[in-house]
Amino acid sequence: MRRDLWRVIRRSKSFYATTYRLSGSVLVFSLFVNVVLGLMIWQTYLNKPKRHFYITNGVVPPSELFPMDAANEASTPLLANDPDAADDEHILNLK
Repeated sequence: MRRDLWRVIRRSKSFYATTYRLSGSVLVFSLFVNVVLGLMIWQTYLNKPKRHFYITNGVVPPSELFPMDAANEASTPLLANDPDAADDEHILNLK
């Protein structure tokens, strides 16, 4: 075989080896980035603060609602009745 043919063969093998190493490095880097992002999302999900819910009708100050695991099946209501709005000065008279 001639020298230039050997040179072409060596260059071809070098190209394939370089491409293989580079693609392997990119794959490992991508895997590392995905694992780090997954751990960050998991950490954010675990450290999420508890949510607070409030209720108001606009006249009385808001009162906090507490989440329950099941539906209320007791005979007593969870919230007190609204105040009587007949004596309230905040209600608009639209005529």
